[in-house]
Amino acid sequence: MEQLATTDIIVALTKTFIIILPGYIVTKLGIIDERHTAGMSSLITCVTYPCLVITAMQMEFSMRVLNNCKYVVLIFLGAVIAALIVSKLVCLLVKLPPERAGIFAFMLVFGNTGFIGLPVLNGLLGSEAVFYGALCDSSYDIFMFTVGVTLIRQGASDHKMSVGETLKGLINPCLVGVLIGLTLYVCRITLPDIIAIPVERIGDVTSPLAMIVVGSHLARVRIRDLFGSPHAWLVCLMKLIIFPLIALGIVKLVIGTGSLLASVIVLQSAMPVAMLSVIFSERYKGDVAFASTGVMLTTLLCLVTIPMNAILLQFV
Repeated sequence: MEQLATTDIIVALTKTFIIILPGYIVTKLGIIDERHTAGMSSLITCVTYPCLVITAMQMEFSMRVLNNCKYVVLIFLGAVIAALIVSKLVCLLVKLPPERAGIFAFMLVFGNTGFIGLPVLNGLLGSEAVFYGALCDSSYDIFMFTVGVTLIRQGASDHKMSVGETLKGLINPCLVGVLIGLTLYVCRITLPDIIAIPVERIGDVTSPLAMIVVGSHLARVRIRDLFGSPHAWLVCLMKLIIFPLIALGIVKLVIGTGSLLASVIVLQSAMPVAMLSVIFSERYKGDVAFASTGVMLTTLLCLVTIPMNAILLQFV
């Protein structure tokens, strides 16, 4: 990866995260509410995100990039498995109650690699990074809709997830976008301008919309609730600092550092808690308040920790 100055990293990330402010302000002013945020989230998930991924994968075919794909999936899944093991140990050490242990483990493992991860990678490292980042996000999806849901259901509800529900969760627009993009890439098919340009313009909306959604969520959290949970602070420490270091160690052992691929894997591992932790907690009667606090606190603190991790990558 081309070496970036510390100031370049901070400026690039600031340009991305500053878009949080409009979402925060219009929510505080009562211009938008939960219904609007839910609508924007659905629009991102079902339309703009898949278009962003397809556009990112419309690049000149390279065996190097294709070969790197298997490393992305294998290393990132290895990092997820390591995170699952560590989270279980932490839950035992801090003696969390059963109703909170599952969502705690979920938050430690699963990050916001889509709504925040891809915009950050796009702004900092460019379209090839989005290509790899989308593969990381798809790897997360496979675990999230199977292992992740099981974690939240433990001790939280008697709801049993059917095979049909699991498959429905796995076959989502985000994953479909990755599969379409990969198919076009492997088959060396370039979309004609009449299709490619509209798809690209729709995909370009993803970053600002996603940041506005994050800002809107932040505006609805009370300050005393946000900073008053010791368990939420432990989630922040593990998710934003410890686990990126674990991912860095795995990357260093397998492919070494200093490459774009290594940077993508580590940065995706450094993303805040996935917003789906709140949605799943609501659906399966988990600890919604704890999930919301973890999401918002890690999202707020990642404004500091993501630049720290990006800068660290320049020196390893």
